[in-house]
Amino acid sequence: MDPRRPQYQTVPAADDHEKLLSTVRVPESIVDEWQTSDPRLDSATKRHTFISRVKHYIWFVDTVLLLVVASLLFVLIRDGRRDAQHSSWQIGGDSSGTGPEFSTQVVKWEADAAFVPENTTEFFSEDTLDQWKTLMPADGQRMKAGTGFGAKGESFSTTSMTHQLHCLFMMGRIYAGVTAGTTDSLPTDYHAHFLHCIDYLRQAVMCSADIALELHDSSDADDLGPQDGGWNGHHVCKDYTQVLGYLEDQIAEGVRIILPIDD
Repeated sequence: MDPRRPQYQTVPAADDHEKLLSTVRVPESIVDEWQTSDPRLDSATKRHTFISRVKHYIWFVDTVLLLVVASLLFVLIRDGRRDAQHSSWQIGGDSSGTGPEFSTQVVKWEADAAFVPENTTEFFSEDTLDQWKTLMPADGQRMKAGTGFGAKGESFSTTSMTHQLHCLFMMGRIYAGVTAGTTDSLPTDYHAHFLHCIDYLRQAVMCSADIALELHDSSDADDLGPQDGGWNGHHVCKDYTQVLGYLEDQIAEGVRIILPIDD
């Protein structure tokens, strides 16, 4: 054989090739590196780690959710009570929300000289005083209008409506005394009393804020002349009979007292 010619070893058959591959030993570090680089294994590992962490902190998550739910319930209950309290308020009612809801009726106001005599000196007459007393609730025996003051030094509650009526009557009487020059028949503090009543009634008017339309028409037969419109309004009013009945019951129960209109 010519030594210059290349010599070839016999190539193993296919089965010998597979046997050869099966006998090749791959280092474990390479296998681990291959497994770590497998994206499917990496995703599964991360998912398992995440689930383990969630299970570990699940008690904390539950606690936070319970606190959130409890806080929301507290807010809803509080606001619900507040809305219920506010819904029980009615114009001219007590701020505590107690008391009945009175019926209402539409009333057209009319001038009545029995309450405002043209001769103002009649504000000192018993007839005019008795007329004004008809607007006041009577005491438990319905004997008189107003129950008087409570015991000396003792706190008591009155009613804004009757306070307003008292102011109107006293303003009429003070006006009559000043114009007639008979101020000696008035309380010594009549000047301060008069100014107090103006301010008190101002706020009473603003509180009720009656927005009834009043037509000013040339055919208005008003006590102040045509187109004054003062008596042309139709007003939504509480049933005054119900109001008086409620106040009289309150007087009988000792909840409040009613001061005389001329006191």
